Amino acid sequence: MLLSDLYLWLSFSRVRTRKLNKLLERYTPEQLWDSFDEEIKYNPDDKALSALKRTRSVDFIERTKQYLKLNNIEYVTRADPIFPVSLAQTEVDPPLVLYYKGNLDILREPCIAVVGTRRASQYGKYVTNKIVSELAQRFTIVSGLATGIDGYAHAAALDAGGNTAAVLGSGLFNVTPVSNVKLFDDICKRGTVVTEYTPDTHATEYTFPERNRIISGLCKGVLVVEASDGSGSLITANCALEQGRDVFAVPGDIDKIRSIGTNKLIKNGAVPVTSANDIFDYYDVPHAGRKQKSVELDFGQQKILDMLANGEASFDSLAERSGMSIAELNTSLSALVIYGLVHEVSKNVYGLS
Repeated sequence: MLLSDLYLWLSFSRVRTRKLNKLLERYTPEQLWDSFDEEIKYNPDDKALSALKRTRSVDFIERTKQYLKLNNIEYVTRADPIFPVSLAQTEVDPPLVLYYKGNLDILREPCIAVVGTRRASQYGKYVTNKIVSELAQRFTIVSGLATGIDGYAHAAALDAGGNTAAVLGSGLFNVTPVSNVKLFDDICKRGTVVTEYTPDTHATEYTFPERNRIISGLCKGVLVVEASDGSGSLITANCALEQGRDVFAVPGDIDKIRSIGTNKLIKNGAVPVTSANDIFDYYDVPHAGRKQKSVELDFGQQKILDMLANGEASFDSLAERSGMSIAELNTSLSALVIYGLVHEVSKNVYGLS
């Protein structure tokens, strides 16, 4: 049994990710599968284990794979090398499977999340369009496909010819809100839409907060544009802090409800942002009208540059020759791409800029 098939089985059991990750702290997927044969450590009153037992069959897994194929839904599991490395860390409560439509490769580029209130003001729309149109030249823009700031961020990235990724709080068959279905279709064609939920899953009051950890987990940082004190975008900001990501916020009018959350973030240490240049400067990314600062590279980054000086190389080749782990290599390559020193020539092939 392939490990990727076992993760698909676990995902389609409909057991919550947090519960599955707790089980996987004690057992490997293979041990969970085998435990029902051996009839050990199985309590029929345990709802999670009962759900796993109901779906535990090779036929079920094969039918599931056929179902996804017939509906043109691709998936990647934690066992697959193209699974986003940034989502694999424990602090993210990593999903077992990502179901997606579009080009998953754009998540290998440096990503910034842009989130905010569903009830955006005209000013919020203006700020989002202005900042994202510039950020999209260097970063994949990640958001949640909600109305308001999320939708404006996706649209601005596409309009600027950049990459954008939408993270759903539902399955791919139940896109919400309905008003953003056309935007969903556009992102599927020109970016990527991902979700940890099986295709027929409906959004609930629990799934939206759960998906926020994936939005932040995919990114180097999260930019909050407008947010009231109880805005869901603040959940994304808190997830970012727990995951060790950077938090940015656009300051707002002190008399506006939509500015309470963002202004509070800044008071608590978030980096204030009034233009894309603030984020470029924070990551030392070159931008128009500014000379690139000299960059101090660490040992791993310099090692990669030295190897690429001899010609283009694949990710796998760099990993083998450098002796670095996949996570270390991915981090170093991402930094070099942000610095403008390296670019992805083709899928998983890198060269000097």
